[in-house]
Amino acid sequence: MHELKTLLVVLNPATTKQTALNKAVSIIRHTGGSITALLQTRKAEPEQLTRLQEQLEQLRQSGLTITLRASDEKDLLRAVLLSLHEQQYNLIVKAPQPSGVADALFTSKDSKLLRTSSVPVLMVRSAQQTEGAPILAAVEAQPADQEHLHLNNCILKRASWIAGMFRQPLHLFSALPSPMQDPIHHHNNPQQQLQDYTEACLALAGRYDIPANQVHVASGPAELLIPDQCKALDAQLLVLGTVARTGLRGALLGNTAEQILERVDTNILVIPPTQD
Repeated sequence: MHELKTLLVVLNPATTKQTALNKAVSIIRHTGGSITALLQTRKAEPEQLTRLQEQLEQLRQSGLTITLRASDEKDLLRAVLLSLHEQQYNLIVKAPQPSGVADALFTSKDSKLLRTSSVPVLMVRSAQQTEGAPILAAVEAQPADQEHLHLNNCILKRASWIAGMFRQPLHLFSALPSPMQDPIHHHNNPQQQLQDYTEACLALAGRYDIPANQVHVASGPAELLIPDQCKALDAQLLVLGTVARTGLRGALLGNTAEQILERVDTNILVIPPTQD
């Protein structure tokens, strides 16, 4: 993923504004990579298909390598997973799908993609690239297991690489769970616990050359605090990981990444735990 050479972009035939495609184009103009544009042909009217083909041809004429992958799959998630199975991609680029009432209670299609994708997923709300706009990496400073420890490193490696590529400042944020969220690891001295947690954040940031004044720590639920920090910084990109819940609890509540997806207006890069 570090090189971002092969991108799978999910097209939306219902709109003329292909936000995900435009963002992917801005990425490969920096990396020199290629784009595979995935289109569900069942959902595309003839005039929509013609318009998209013309748009892709214009991009090819500008020197970009873009291939159209037409899928007759009824289910978008299946179409994406089949594409991943048949070819290796560094990144999936997609615009978020508006959530309905059922999605608020159960698992939305975007959430299912985040849970099942073996490669990072970039959910794009804006294709605009603002010079100097911050990138925010959200981590767990004191992970309880090796999976979360590995995920921290994946998040920060990728966020650091992107920040360097696009010359943007990288900030680190971590939410210290409240006593109600994590009673087992609750400290008798909350002030000391917060200090220890902050020091762990600073140590983690130091390994990736993130300045101390760009490290942010707060106590409370991550799914609420991370969106607040994004707004405070006016971050252009949020990078975080996902360790998906399974079973009924996961279906009803989702994981932190899925909940944050509905609460922020910025672009989100979600890193799966399978990444090296």
